[in-house]
Amino acid sequence: MKRIKVMVVDDNPQFASAAAQFLAGNGGFEVLANAHSGGEALVRVDDEQPDLMFIDISMPGLNGLAVASLIKAKEDPPKIVMMTLEDSEGYRRGALAAGADAFLAKNDFARDLCDVVHTVFGPCAARTS
Repeated sequence: MKRIKVMVVDDNPQFASAAAQFLAGNGGFEVLANAHSGGEALVRVDDEQPDLMFIDISMPGLNGLAVASLIKAKEDPPKIVMMTLEDSEGYRRGALAAGADAFLAKNDFARDLCDVVHTVFGPCAARTS
């Protein structure tokens, strides 16, 4: 099965690194890059051409909702999963309005990853052992 090319966008370098390591060790993913700001994500998305982006909602400057909206306006955009520590109905609605394909609370990243990937791509390519 083809590996899913992923980019993690989060202003917290520790979370971005941990998420990237978890995804890389999962077998179903090829982690292309981390971006630590919305602006960096916008610059790198065209060069990296990910299949899937995990984007934090709360970032200084260009927040994740704005980034998702701008990326989804591109021709043939990647799938986008919005993430946040502050899981609320307002953030979930905002993520969908911005064009996100799914929402994932950061606290549930490891546990819910397979379900989210299934929602976005169909049967889960990821192993969550």
